[in-house]
Formats: sequence, structure tokens, C-alpha cells
Amino acid sequence: MEIHVLSLKDSAHAAKRERGYLRARMLLRAATITFSGLLLASCAGTMPAQTPPLNFHIPQDPTSLTSSALKQMLSGKSAVLPQLVGFYEMRGFQPVWTSSLEGLEMEAEIRGVLSHADEQGLRVEDYLLPTFGKPASGEKAAQYDIAITAALFRYARDVKSGRLQPNNVYMDIKLPAVSYDAAADVSEALKSHTLKGFFETLTPPHPEYRRLVAALAKYRAIDEAGGWSSVSGSNEIKLDGKDSRIEWLIARLSVEDPILVALEKPSRAELTNAVRRFQLRNGLSQDGRVGDATLAALNVPASVRVEQIAANLERWRWVPAFEQRYIAVNVPDQSVRFVRDGSIALSSRVVVGRKASPTPITRSEIEAVVVNPPWNIPGDIAARDLLPQLRKNPNYLAAKHMVVTDGLPNDPYGRKINWRTIDPAEFPYAIKQLPGPTTALGALMLDSPNDFDVYLHDTPNKKLFDLTEREISNGCIRVQQIFPLASLALTGDTDEGMAMLNKVAKTRQTKRLALDEPLPVYFLYWTVIAGENGSVQFRPDIYERDAPLITALKSDDRGVKAAKARIDTRVSERPAMSEDDDPSP
Repeated sequence: MEIHVLSLKDSAHAAKRERGYLRARMLLRAATITFSGLLLASCAGTMPAQTPPLNFHIPQDPTSLTSSALKQMLSGKSAVLPQLVGFYEMRGFQPVWTSSLEGLEMEAEIRGVLSHADEQGLRVEDYLLPTFGKPASGEKAAQYDIAITAALFRYARDVKSGRLQPNNVYMDIKLPAVSYDAAADVSEALKSHTLKGFFETLTPPHPEYRRLVAALAKYRAIDEAGGWSSVSGSNEIKLDGKDSRIEWLIARLSVEDPILVALEKPSRAELTNAVRRFQLRNGLSQDGRVGDATLAALNVPASVRVEQIAANLERWRWVPAFEQRYIAVNVPDQSVRFVRDGSIALSSRVVVGRKASPTPITRSEIEAVVVNPPWNIPGDIAARDLLPQLRKNPNYLAAKHMVVTDGLPNDPYGRKINWRTIDPAEFPYAIKQLPGPTTALGALMLDSPNDFDVYLHDTPNKKLFDLTEREISNGCIRVQQIFPLASLALTGDTDEGMAMLNKVAKTRQTKRLALDEPLPVYFLYWTVIAGENGSVQFRPDIYERDAPLITALKSDDRGVKAAKARIDTRVSERPAMSEDDDPSP
């Protein structure tokens, strides 16, 4: 192989020749353009006096046009659409869904998710997207881009934290706000190209919520298939084979009972068991008889069950992520659970507030276990429950082991007070029930300061826990297994603290045992409970909270003007207590 080495002189000559060839090519190209121009002019029938200069129009980038329109449309609107404006500001007002093939693909994915918003118990019409074809650029493209982003943000926010503001529906609710920044999450999903994963993270972090979504699909399918028929009459359906409604009963129960479905001709005993299973699923007394309450539950239409499930999904969206350990009361189920690391460490029956004094929906933190607690009776309860008794019997406080803490020094039982002159609306005295075997709070109270003055505590009347319907208290929660629950709160074990608690309780002296760290406690309201095995249970809506929420969820104004469930706590509208009533909290 030959290797030619060029000298500097040879290189210079070569470069000169190359420049000459390049100049020649440029001259030839210019001549060709001039000739073509003259030829075209000749074809047109005119010969210009001189060749005009060539003007080339370079069109503006379509994305730049849309970006300019976005900036102009959103300018000065940060107070109205803060997340939307911030989102586009972070992008330099670059469009998202109208500028690329990837944007078009993501838009299709968004349309698919939003068109199934009803699967989350939401309204599809709240997230409608533009139906016209995607414009190329400019103002219409900007409007199109904003409409998609706004619907996406609205859907994400509604699934994550609720479509409605809780206080727009109920007056007696106080939960930590579930705040959510949709703009930040969508921006991150776009950056990492994980929009599908973004949708998967929206649903609340509660397994109960995901199971309710499945229950909603199940009952919606039942409803769309025709649901179930109702039966007239309120008299009991006898299971002796002579009642003409037996066939209806079997068909109705079979819709929700796979065990009964597998039986071709169920016997009376098998049908009785099916009735008991239905009663268990609906929070009714399991007597195996189809009486008034059971018949009424059987006649609730499938469409109403669909709405009820949707209402419970919304209430779940209001609840923040639970802590590693917490206590949760489900008021309609009349039960309490101690949950640790996702597992139930203890479950117990409870007594809840009666309809005239409902247990609120709230979260607080247990700070201490109070052994042998006195009961500082709230003024509204004293006015409503105690004052009528005191007007009839001046010795009532002494009989109930109660004292007036701010009365005359030598009159602890208020015998010298003229109770007939006391105005219930301005009850002037503080009354306390002293610790003892008959004290309303019993031997233990879990102290969790809150705006509603509702607590978990013991009760001397243990027979109440044997009742099916236990809406009896003035709003507080009486716990059947209060000692094991207190032991768990103090030591993390149901047995470890029992000996110490019993020992202190026997002293009849009040003692406050502080927890090492606060223990969250939630008072919640679930009328639908979906189990891990796919079972769905319903509970009586004892405070009628479902109806106003269902109305608000159907409303176009997103519940801002919806009728609230006004559970009024004014003394004048509460029924007075009879001598046989329990004044306990």
C-alpha cells in the first residue's frame, strides 16, 4: 500500500483548487436560478425589467403560537386557577396534549379514565372533555389543552380527597384536611412518562376503599340487570312453606347469598340460616325470622344500595391515611377496633350516641387513661337531662353522687338552689359526678380532648352491650372491652396492663396514666362494609347521614349549596330525659 505525503506547498495548491471549484458551483447555481426565474416569467407572458429579490417566509412554530395563547389566556388568573396557572408556568406555558404524538396518546388515556369516573362513585359529566378534533395551534389549541388539564386536575383532586367539602354536608364533622396538589403530581408523571402509574396512585390508601369500589361494580351490575323485586305488606313472612311469598324470598336472598344459590330446594332450616346470614350482613337481630326490620331491608332497591356505596366512598375520601397504630369506631356498626400495622389487635362492641345526641365524625388523640374518672357534665346535658329531675327532686344530685362545683360552699348537692327558676338556655352551674361504682364513665376513660367532648369510656350498665341496637348515649362511646383496650393503649398488649389497671381501679381514687405517645382515635360513619372475601354488609343509617350526602353528590354545584345534615344540638330541641333514662355520656 502506497502512502502519499503532501508538502505544505502541495496542500496550499489543493485548497486553492477546492475554493475555485466551490466558487464555480455557486456561480452555476445562481445562473440556474436566474434562468429559471426568467423562464417562469416568460411562461407567464411578462418579462421583468430586472430580477426581483427573493423573499422566503418562514412560518412560526405552531407550538410557539399555542404557548403564546396559553400565556395570554392564563395571565392574571392565578387567584382563580392557582394550580392550573402554576402548572403551565412551570412548563414555560408549553402545551401538553396538543404538541406531540406522545401528548395525543396521553390524552386518549385520560379520556379513557375520565369516562369511567362512575367506577369511583363520581359523576362522569363532571369531567367531560372537548369533543371537537384536536386543533393544530393557536388560541383554540390552548383552550383545548387547558380544558383537558382542568378536567384531569378536577378528577385527580376528587378521587384523592373527595368531591365535596365535608363541612358543606355535615355540621358535626372535623377531620384533618386531605390536601392534594394535582399540578405537582401530573408534572412529575409527565417528566417520568408514567401517567398510567399516576392514575393508580390517586385512590385513597385504604384497602376498605378499594373493596368498596369492587362492591359498587357488583351492585351496579345487579341494578343494571333489573335488580330485585320488592314485596308488598309488612307482616312477617312465615317460613313454614304456606306463605305465598316464600318463592320471592328465596329469589331475593339468592341475589346476595351464594350458599343459597347452590341449593335447588332449600329446606326450612336452610332458608332460616339464609335469613340469619342476611340479617348478619345488614346489622339486624339474627333471629331467623322475616319480620318488619328484615322485610324492610330486603325491600331496599339495588339502585339505593348503589347510591349508598357511592356515599361511603366519598366519606372514605375525606379520611387521611391512617397511622401505624390507631383506634377506629364505626358508629353504624356499633363497634371499635384497635389496629396496628394493618391488623386488628382488638375488636369490641360499643354503645353510641342516640339520634338526639349523635356521635360526631372526628379524629382526636388519646393522651392518657384516666382510672376512676369523675364526669364533668356538659352544660347542655345538665340542662336537658338533670334540670327536669332537679325541679321535681332537690335530692337528685346526692342520689346520683353528683355535686355542684361552683355553688355555695356549704351546699355541694344544690339543695338550696331554686331549680325551677333556672333557664335551660343559660344553665349557670358546673356539675360533676364523683368517681364510684355507679359513675356514668365507669372505671376507665380514654382522655382524648376534642371539640365535641366525646370519649371512649367504661359504663356500669354492662347489659347494654347485649342489645342489637345500642344507640343510647349522649354522644360518647361506651366500650365493652374497655380494660383490654386501655391496656393496649398503655402497653401495646391486651394483657400486660390489666393487673395494674384493676389494682388502681380498686382504690376508687382518680389517677391519670399518660401514654408514652398519643394514640389517634377516629369516630367514623360507615353504612357499607366490604370484606376481603368480596362480601358486602350494610348497616342501618341511624343518623340519616347518607341521604344528604347522596343529594350533594348528585348536585351540579359540587355540594356547596346542598342541604346540610343539620344535626342540631340546641337544648330546646332535645327531648327531656325521663326518670328511667340513662343520663350517661
